[in-house]
Amino acid sequence: MPSAKTSCFVDTNLLVYAIDPAEPDKRPIIADLLRRTIRNRTLVLSPQSLNECYRVITDRRGMSRDAARGYIAALSPNCSAPLNYNVQRRAWRIQDEARLSWWDCLLIASASLAGCGIFLSEDMQHEQQVLDVRILNPFKTELLDLPI
Repeated sequence: MPSAKTSCFVDTNLLVYAIDPAEPDKRPIIADLLRRTIRNRTLVLSPQSLNECYRVITDRRGMSRDAARGYIAALSPNCSAPLNYNVQRRAWRIQDEARLSWWDCLLIASASLAGCGIFLSEDMQHEQQVLDVRILNPFKTELLDLPI
């Protein structure tokens, strides 16, 4: 029986917000979103997003390496999106068609190949459709209504 839930890819900046005390308004929204998608088994991440998150929380947010590694390790069971040559080929197509930054193209390509219908990001155009992935800004979307 097919699930009514949609796999959901979460952009790197949102992973940072979930634990960043400097974002008191965004933190609880994203932390709740991560808990919900983990509980529903709809969260999908890629090695790229986990690596980007680690860099930001250690280099820019000052989190200790041990704490950052613990956070990344807790998210790692959801790291099922590919990062390979097929991702790169699809990212080239996205780059030509959608004119997004290269790193965003790679993330969207990875999400697409992982079968994600939703890509949550604050940094891209809300409700933009890129191939088979719909980009949504979680701060402009009623998260309770999303099938994630």
